[in-house]
Amino acid sequence: MDEAGWRLFNRLTSVELSAEERRRVARPDRFAPEAERFLAVHWHPESASLELVQERLSAAFPRARDFLVIPTPHNQLAVFEPYAGVEADAYDRGYGLKIHLLFHFPADRLPRAGAFLDMVDRTYRYRARQLREILDFLAGPGLDDISGPSLKAAGPEVRRLARFSAIRLRELVDRSGLIGTPRDGMLKNRLLPDFMIALFGPDPRLPLALEVVRAAKNKVKAALNPDNFYTPRELMEEAKSFGAGVVIPHPPVFWPVLLDDLDVDGWEVWNPSTPHHAEFLTRALARANEARGRRRRLLAFMADDTHLSLKYRPEPGRARGGAEIGFQDPWFDPALSRLLAETGQSLAGTLDEYSARLG
Repeated sequence: MDEAGWRLFNRLTSVELSAEERRRVARPDRFAPEAERFLAVHWHPESASLELVQERLSAAFPRARDFLVIPTPHNQLAVFEPYAGVEADAYDRGYGLKIHLLFHFPADRLPRAGAFLDMVDRTYRYRARQLREILDFLAGPGLDDISGPSLKAAGPEVRRLARFSAIRLRELVDRSGLIGTPRDGMLKNRLLPDFMIALFGPDPRLPLALEVVRAAKNKVKAALNPDNFYTPRELMEEAKSFGAGVVIPHPPVFWPVLLDDLDVDGWEVWNPSTPHHAEFLTRALARANEARGRRRRLLAFMADDTHLSLKYRPEPGRARGGAEIGFQDPWFDPALSRLLAETGQSLAGTLDEYSARLG
């Protein structure tokens, strides 16, 4: 492989941040100088150090004294004293649906969490193999059979570009020796589009080639093996054994799980990835609480769902704005905050009650 290819690969998979990237982590895009409280229990540090994240939050919320901050990487635990958190994949066999759950618990309970962490790690290892499956699919004959409305104009030249990129990246992955190292978390599905954009940015075939890659990814993900995942109840049973809290994130993405009446602590009624369902979910949460009777009530959560890599390594042509840790503006929307109050929910109430539940 040529030296330029290795340099690009090492840059895209590096977990070491440059001085400029560290500065981007430490400096927030938004500030709330008068805010006295904030909630941040669904966000992804990726390669950003948590010390720099602390600087970011201190700058964004200089007066806040009431807050709950817990990172939730995908299928990998992170500890941000005094709490630990993870966003774990699960598979609901009844609905044939992969879902996510947020787990939070005090970090001093880590010695009791070994079995739970083994369960999460099993899913992480499976997901880490998914990039290789996508590359193999694109490199093979199945690529020519991909179809769809957005791919009508994706002729042979476009598909050859996608295949060439997959074969080249696959060779780099195989020769890199990253599997099983701290950098293997960088071998995620986004790596291929980033690799293609860096190699072929001005090429007029690139937009359609990226559509081909997206279609291949969806095809591979649709063929996932449920045996590689635990069920929501299996994960929750183990997590509850050492007192973890559980929240259902962005339920519109996999709404049937709400019908399972899981013993969770709450739902996200707003997430930037599903921003148009807040009133509906708030009312649905109230109805679910009425049906629960004497059982512990469900809390309303909102998420910033920030991925910090988009802050320190923004995608080409994409601004660094968007989701920001600790900022969920709908809490303060007059109509929604009135509805929340009518249903016994509020930012302060969720902060106080969930903090008490976690202990």
